[in-house]
Amino acid sequence: MARKFSLFSVALLALVGVGFASELYNNPAGLIRSILITVAIAGVLYFLFTRFMASRGAGMSSSTDKGYERALRQQKQRNKKSLQQSVSSESAGSSNKLKKTNRLKSLTRRDHPFKVIEGKKNKSGNRSKTS
Repeated sequence: MARKFSLFSVALLALVGVGFASELYNNPAGLIRSILITVAIAGVLYFLFTRFMASRGAGMSSSTDKGYERALRQQKQRNKKSLQQSVSSESAGSSNKLKKTNRLKSLTRRDHPFKVIEGKKNKSGNRSKTS
């Protein structure tokens, strides 16, 4: 399949090259004019597309994007706090104190930006109750 596609693309490029060469030989001013018109239209379309699509995307943020941004802000705050705590514990000096703080950090539960959603699986009627 890839070989057929490559043969097709080579043949197409050869025909484009022959057409370009013949147009350059027969009517060079018309060729330059058509190239300039094509480039101008493409530039205008690109400008309009980027201008309006960028303004549309910035103004309309979905709720998942807002939630994601809020979670990122919370994570940055947590990282900043933990970095400040580790810097303060290192500046205290003794290695025993550092070992205690590391042990306490591993034992304490960290806050995560996840939310538990209660489901309804196996909760219908008497099946969910155990006797």
